[in-house]
Amino acid sequence: MPQADKSITLSPSWKAFFWGYTLGILLTPLLVGIFILWRTITKHRSYSYIITDRDITVINASFTHKIDLANIRQTKIQNQSFGVGTLVLKTQARKIEMPGIDSPEQLQQAIDKAIVAELKRLEAEKKLQPQQPSYDAGSMDRLDYLTGLWQQGLLSDEDYRDEKEHFE
Repeated sequence: MPQADKSITLSPSWKAFFWGYTLGILLTPLLVGIFILWRTITKHRSYSYIITDRDITVINASFTHKIDLANIRQTKIQNQSFGVGTLVLKTQARKIEMPGIDSPEQLQQAIDKAIVAELKRLEAEKKLQPQQPSYDAGSMDRLDYLTGLWQQGLLSDEDYRDEKEHFE
């Protein structure tokens, strides 16, 4: 039975939404600020990231992306300010952005290490695959049947040796 995945759930830092919060607070006396605050809080709470030792899931109010660590080809950081940035994960087919990550360098290094560990695990798993038998399926049953005929005396020694050569 496989070991349960270790997982961590992250959410964006409030610093990523600093200007939305600031603008909302400043415009509260005009009642537009309440709408801006509500919109900023909703957007802030809509994102979450679940990172396990095998995959990363990015959850937003409108979509969910799940990406296996073994498929990630590149990780990079964009739009970094106030110690908060967007971590971009690229695969061969798509690009996933994780906005609002606090200290994204540390998370990038941890994900890169997890990718290497996952690739090593998959390689070791491939080596443990059962090997294919060198004989055809059912040939051992036919050889047993042939041996039974020979033991019962229904086949001569010479016929038995000739037929047995077909199985080797």
